[in-house]
Amino acid sequence: MRKPVAYGGFALLALISSARTPAAGPAEWPQFRGPGGAGVADESVLPEQWSPTQNIAWSTEIPGRGWSSPIVWHDRVFVTTAVSPGAFKAPSTGIYGNDYAAELQKKGLSDEEILKRVVGRDIELTGETGDIKYMVLALDAKTGKIVWSEEAQRGLPSGGRHRKNTYASETPATDGERVYASFGGNVGVFCYTMDGRLLWKRSWPPQKIYLDFGTASSPIVHNGRVYVLHDNDGQSFFAALDAKTGDEIWNVKRTDLASRLASGWSTPLVWQNTLRTEIVTIGRGFVISYDTDGKELWRLKGMTQATPSPVAANGLLYVGSGSQGEANRPLMAVRPGARGDISLAADQTSNEFVAWFQPRFSGYTPSPLVYRGRVYSVNDNGVLQVADSKTGTEIYKARVGGGGQTFSSSPLASRGRIYFLSEDGDLFVLRAGDKYAEIAKNSFGEMSLASPAADADSLYVRTQTKLYRVRAEKR
Repeated sequence: MRKPVAYGGFALLALISSARTPAAGPAEWPQFRGPGGAGVADESVLPEQWSPTQNIAWSTEIPGRGWSSPIVWHDRVFVTTAVSPGAFKAPSTGIYGNDYAAELQKKGLSDEEILKRVVGRDIELTGETGDIKYMVLALDAKTGKIVWSEEAQRGLPSGGRHRKNTYASETPATDGERVYASFGGNVGVFCYTMDGRLLWKRSWPPQKIYLDFGTASSPIVHNGRVYVLHDNDGQSFFAALDAKTGDEIWNVKRTDLASRLASGWSTPLVWQNTLRTEIVTIGRGFVISYDTDGKELWRLKGMTQATPSPVAANGLLYVGSGSQGEANRPLMAVRPGARGDISLAADQTSNEFVAWFQPRFSGYTPSPLVYRGRVYSVNDNGVLQVADSKTGTEIYKARVGGGGQTFSSSPLASRGRIYFLSEDGDLFVLRAGDKYAEIAKNSFGEMSLASPAADADSLYVRTQTKLYRVRAEKR
């Protein structure tokens, strides 16, 4: 799932790895970051190197624009996109900060004029788009052929978007029976059969998003329910829907959470720990966990921009939020069983339920990866930090690719390899371990902000105009 970039500290929105024949690994990648939202495909055999003429099983042009990630279920790949009658305001790589505004300020322009020019450069307003076609596509995993394409909705968007975001940035989810495609809380959730028949749809009154940056929080499905988080500048909520009917089972209002930034883009996580099942959310300055009935279990203060998503591994929960620069990027590890307010005091780095705290460790947009005893966090500026997942002690820091790269997608791990996809469309393969060890660099030659997906022997990578299947070579 692509998430927005930032402005002024806020969210703006094969050569084969071995000589073996790939094993029959899992053929499901059912949601953002795959099974359990972990970004780990250890039972798969994935390619390390490829080229335009080697190990590309297929590439398919996807109409429109979207930074949603693909999901995979056996012989089908599902993805969403938004199609405009005209040209979208073009994105560009890199970090959108205060530099442009500072330049305008030096020229003596008024605050009103500065805002006007910033918006003119970076925000696509509703009046600039025309009617958007919100599309759901299914592709044949073997051939890349589009099997079905359905228009979920058509019309003017209720708000604008940052040009580095899209109107289809939410990754769909599936339980193998149905496909659940969201285009954000301001458009709605659309449920299809696996062969493309619309079963139900659910929408809510549109809400204002901070500076018209757009939406990005993806739905998750678990045990017959679809969970939808919509933090915004109006009436924020977290809702559970019946997966069969779309009926709202419960809806929790989140407007009581005081925060300088109310809008958020983080995807929730179902955390099945040894004590219970809970649904963890990041937004409005807090981490808040709910039970399956929508009742709050615990909360944790100290979050900044709500863009990275939670991840769980080795009995702990890892929650973080990002910011431009090196400050305000907290990452914390939480133990199971918490109740009430577990926030750290000003002089604390741990307590009964917070195992450890790193104040400058979370990625700005990418979510953390926890893998083989280490937590990997890459910031938008390409700085990778690696720490011991039990203690939070930093192991090493390096710039992926040596520098000059920016990152928005979240990393993926498989069989001792870590995959980092840059905004320029370069996929770096690193060896998991206690030092930086780059194995390969593979280029798609086109901008990419969507997180990769995997199945038994392939990576699925979405660029600005195409979807690729890169398959490990059988030997």
